[in-house]
Amino acid sequence: MTGFVGWVLRRVVTEAERLYYDPAVVGRELKALEEQLIAGLIGEEEFDRREDALLDRLAETRRRGEAGQERTA
Repeated sequence: MTGFVGWVLRRVVTEAERLYYDPAVVGRELKALEEQLIAGLIGEEEFDRREDALLDRLAETRRRGEAGQERTA
């Protein structure tokens, strides 16, 4: 039973990471963030902080993609 639970947990973590680093998801979050700024729901400082975090996720996505390409080459 423990092996199955471990397998399930690994699958859940893998899927969560896939969604977290999905460029389309990050792009939608960036767009929503910009809309919040324009609507006055957040200030410039909050926007900058959250935008930096999202751009870091995009950079990590690229690094992961390049690392995956190197392994398959």
